[in-house]
Amino acid sequence: MSKEIENFNSNFDDEIFDIAFVLKKQNLSAGKSKGKYYTLLVSAIAYKNIITNEIIENENLLIVKEIEDTNHYFQIFRNKTIVRLKVRKEKDSSDLYIRFLLEDVVDNDYKDDDLNIILEKYSRPVYYKDEELGDFEFDKSIDMFSKNIEWNDDNISVLFKNIDKEVNKKSADIIKKIFANKKDVDKKLKDYISENMLEDANSWNDDDKPHISKEEFIKLITLTSITIIYENNITFYFDDGDIFSGHVIAVDSDYDFNFAEPYIIG
Repeated sequence: MSKEIENFNSNFDDEIFDIAFVLKKQNLSAGKSKGKYYTLLVSAIAYKNIITNEIIENENLLIVKEIEDTNHYFQIFRNKTIVRLKVRKEKDSSDLYIRFLLEDVVDNDYKDDDLNIILEKYSRPVYYKDEELGDFEFDKSIDMFSKNIEWNDDNISVLFKNIDKEVNKKSADIIKKIFANKKDVDKKLKDYISENMLEDANSWNDDDKPHISKEEFIKLITLTSITIIYENNITFYFDDGDIFSGHVIAVDSDYDFNFAEPYIIG
């Protein structure tokens, strides 16, 4: 075993537990920082100790492991399933965030009546219903309601954070305000972006593309999504039409459409 893996594993107790986990909708990722190995991250919402039958429900359960190759585990762990694993618990785990070190996969299609009730409840669709806008489906992996809505002959994704009943209603109300004035909002956004980013756009493409005018800039960009993550804060995302080599253009705004400086992401 390498020193890097030894150091990582030293954060976990020696005792090995036999535990079944209910995996999330989007349960698996892997990242690499400075070292040689990837850190595997498997997200779960509940677990059951096979020996004691104790069941814990927690949205912040994470099974981790340092690995060289990710392909094997991406085939093993499937979304919204129950898996039985041999794991070690993190030494300094809190009640809010609990991490386990993966030692072995016992069964990646485990059957358990108690955990299946939790999985069925988790898998059941949840909606925010609005008489005018229709139903927004809740995406539990990002804690947001989302819906595709028509915008100037194209569908765009519209999302708002699930905060509480009052704030969610405010989010739905501002979305209705945006769509009631979509032609005006679309024009204001494109004018604002082009005025603030035209010089950057022509500098970006100075070596390999001819300069574009403000009118050409406006024709190239297209609104693709609207998100509300914080109260009184909207983010509009645009396809850049390859102006910035495929990067996304974003503009933050308050509910009165006072725009902040646009920026590129991705």
